[in-house]
Amino acid sequence: MIKSPLHHAFYVVVCAALMTGITDASAAQLTQRDLEAWLDGFIPYALQQADIAGAVIVVVKDGHVFLKKGYGYAGVARRLPMDPDRTIIGVGSVSKLFAWTAVLQLVESGKLDLDRDINAYLDFRVPSTFPKPITLRDLMTHSAGFAGREFRQVSNGTARGLEAYLKGTPVPDRIYEPGTVPAYSNYGAMLAGYIVERVSGEAFPDYVERHILRPLKMDHSTFHRPLSAELQKELSQNYRVGSEQANAPENEEPAGDPSGHLVTTADDISRFMIAHLQQGRYENVEILQPTAATAMHTLAFKPPPVINGMTLGFFRMDRNQHTIIGHPGDIASFHADLELLPDDDLGVFVALNSDGLDVGPLTASNSMRFSLAQGFMDRYYPAVKTVEPATTATAKSHAQLAAGEYWVSQQVGPNFMQAVWLFAEYFSLKVSIRANDDGTITTPGFLNFLTGRPQSWREVGPFSWQEVGGESKLQMLVQGGRVKAFAKSDVLAAFDFQRPSTLRSAGLNVPVLLGAATILLLAAIMWPVTFFVRRHYGISSTLSKEELLGWRLTNVAAVLAVVYGVSWVLLVSALSKANLDPWIRLVQCIGLVCVAGTAVSVWNTWLTLKSRRSIWASIWTILITLALIEVVGFSFAFHLISWNVNY
Repeated sequence: MIKSPLHHAFYVVVCAALMTGITDASAAQLTQRDLEAWLDGFIPYALQQADIAGAVIVVVKDGHVFLKKGYGYAGVARRLPMDPDRTIIGVGSVSKLFAWTAVLQLVESGKLDLDRDINAYLDFRVPSTFPKPITLRDLMTHSAGFAGREFRQVSNGTARGLEAYLKGTPVPDRIYEPGTVPAYSNYGAMLAGYIVERVSGEAFPDYVERHILRPLKMDHSTFHRPLSAELQKELSQNYRVGSEQANAPENEEPAGDPSGHLVTTADDISRFMIAHLQQGRYENVEILQPTAATAMHTLAFKPPPVINGMTLGFFRMDRNQHTIIGHPGDIASFHADLELLPDDDLGVFVALNSDGLDVGPLTASNSMRFSLAQGFMDRYYPAVKTVEPATTATAKSHAQLAAGEYWVSQQVGPNFMQAVWLFAEYFSLKVSIRANDDGTITTPGFLNFLTGRPQSWREVGPFSWQEVGGESKLQMLVQGGRVKAFAKSDVLAAFDFQRPSTLRSAGLNVPVLLGAATILLLAAIMWPVTFFVRRHYGISSTLSKEELLGWRLTNVAAVLAVVYGVSWVLLVSALSKANLDPWIRLVQCIGLVCVAGTAVSVWNTWLTLKSRRSIWASIWTILITLALIEVVGFSFAFHLISWNVNY
């Protein structure tokens, strides 16, 4: 959704850049001169309109750097330019490609087996929730089945190392059987990095430095935290938006995180890309044997309804009938994207140092990266037009089956974070399919990284959909005559979208809970107001002692329920900043008191109805009781009250 004239201008320049020089399916010739001219026309204005401070880009082809360039500023206040050779940037989850490369190196040497239970390599145990064990192959394809986990921010520079973090933090809940559902997991990459430590005898940052970074002469790259003084002075500032003050750097645990702590330069990472494109070799250095490199680049995981699938560590990101493998990365307002076209011996890396303007629930950094990648392909490797298949006769009936609410497969475990996610899914990350009168379906703009606008789809095969006016595809998994999940070709294969039962849907639970909260808040406010009004006018209560006790205790329960809800809001807002387990337990105790208060309210409702008080008193008492029942029921259903606080 475009929310301001600045957003509109941003998309105008994106569309203009995408169309420049392209007529039908004619490809522009990929030369350094043409590429630089196209980038110079695209990036500077896009940065300005998206309010992003700076970007670096490097393109490699046929074993060499084809083009590298910086745009904008690494430090806005000092007018320090982005330099592809010197400016150091965080690349977030692009770091995982180094962890997976390290794993494959140890597989080559016979120290690791991709299909062995990972517990064989660990000195603590991952619980056996399912009969099938988790393997390294599962970790590399984000199919281990772990629930999502909150990162903890550390502001005092005392982040624990990988071993201390993993041993001092509970294993995330396992919510899917291994090898069945794609569910992106940073924790899985951390486990893989720790296994590298265990079998190599070297700390993960040291292992990567010795076996990958130094051989490739990536001298401005490291996983070590904190950064050395030499690297720190070249580190780009990171910004929420380029026109505002820089973000304060936030240190995530664990230090040296294999899932996201690599910092590097565009020039450094070009060598890593070349090595992967050259079957593991860069110049006279081999970081992977050809068989291992081929295995790492070959499709390894593609369960229905996933479309592109995953290799051993890379996402398949095919576009315009070209095979593309790659990985995006996001950390602390740094954003990066690495894409390789193995069949064309070409790679593209781009990194931004700002989030940019908000585009719905996402930021312009997402749209800009995707637009740049798509624009590059459309200009130099355009899709060959084919005859579009006809719309199926089942389109309307299948659209009705598909309509409804879905959850992203990267879910949290059975703990209080389920309630947090429910609200996030309702208010910002709303994933739903709408059936249209013409038999097409519509998905929300949140899932469209190019424009942020809703997409329409028409069915071209049984539960297989083609984007109207586009190249993207959508596939659905149907079981027992019900759509269970769907996936899109333009969303990474580490996610699909699962359909919840009606009783657990955000569309039902959030409005009902908010209605209950409103009733309880009114009750908490009206109790003292009524007391002072009666006192001011000298109005005596006509209730018996028993009825008065029931009414007062019911109001106490309403007040406690309000305190309970507000406390959860405050706790959730501080989750990433500290260990809040004791406070969570305290709030859960308030919730248990609310359970007792609900029982009292039921008793008070019985007294009210028995005494034949006014219809309004009866209705109001019933509403308060129903509201308390909803709060308690929601708390147990979504684990606000639970033994499990493993978040």
